[in-house]
Amino acid sequence: MAEKDQKVVLAYDLGGTKVSVGAVTSQGKVLEEIRVPVVVEQGKAAVIRQLSDLGKDIISRHKGIKKVGMASAGPLDPDKGILLDPTNFASAAGTWGKVPIASLLSKVLKKPVYLENDAAAAMLAEAWIGHAKGYNNAMILTLGTGLGTGIIVNGQLVRARLGLHPEAGHMVIHENDQSAPCGCGNLGCAEAYLSGRGFTRRSRPRFANPDLFALDISNMARKRDPRALAAFEEYAHIMAIALHNYAVMFAPEIVVFTGSFAASADLFMKSTQGHLEKLLERRRIGFDLMPKLKVSKLDNLAGLVGAAKVAFDRK
Repeated sequence: MAEKDQKVVLAYDLGGTKVSVGAVTSQGKVLEEIRVPVVVEQGKAAVIRQLSDLGKDIISRHKGIKKVGMASAGPLDPDKGILLDPTNFASAAGTWGKVPIASLLSKVLKKPVYLENDAAAAMLAEAWIGHAKGYNNAMILTLGTGLGTGIIVNGQLVRARLGLHPEAGHMVIHENDQSAPCGCGNLGCAEAYLSGRGFTRRSRPRFANPDLFALDISNMARKRDPRALAAFEEYAHIMAIALHNYAVMFAPEIVVFTGSFAASADLFMKSTQGHLEKLLERRRIGFDLMPKLKVSKLDNLAGLVGAAKVAFDRK
């Protein structure tokens, strides 16, 4: 199908650190993408202005756009298009509360806007054109500012009460662990250990350097720095614990890792697999609960492509 004959939508992938905006075809091809830091520190009004300006910019160059899909960190109500005080958007400017973001953007862009949880959108993208294509039971972990989880069970995207997305990243691993404060207000959530931000926060004391970022620690680990290697070994073990819990709850055939911190998977994946095999040893007899572990091949575009999928599918 020629590009000019394909339908195109505007897609957003909004996280606590960056926002990606692009034009995506009905075949899942990203024709154009703009990725910039999101101005969370300036407050929700500034973020909405930023989203509006970026969207209008993309629309000006792709005249056939009639619909808009948005993937965002949650919690959120996908049917009503409302953000429900998203935990990773709080800043010195305050928390967000309830924000009808779909209707606000729709008024500016003059097009219908469809909202979905970012991890759910990424899961839909992987099932559409990624590693999860052909699987009826799959899970995705988005490793970025937070830890997003998207799950398909028996071919259907898993929803919680009132259509909410399951916030499985806030499953508690170690209650009251002071080293693992989470954006949700609790201590010891999986997100506090396994997100890129959580990993960085907990690893910095090993180096007595408050200015290190996840990329710095990853580069040190690849140079065999023992402190960085120890940080990733701890990460791998905690990841295996989380995956064990997800496996016994949802029994995914495959787990896909995406998000910016998934670029460090070479430093934890093998060890994670080994720990997980031990944790699931008894559950591999008769019916094997050990999932395949894969890093997304969508080059950190899973959320954007998934947002487009939502726009194409919703009516």
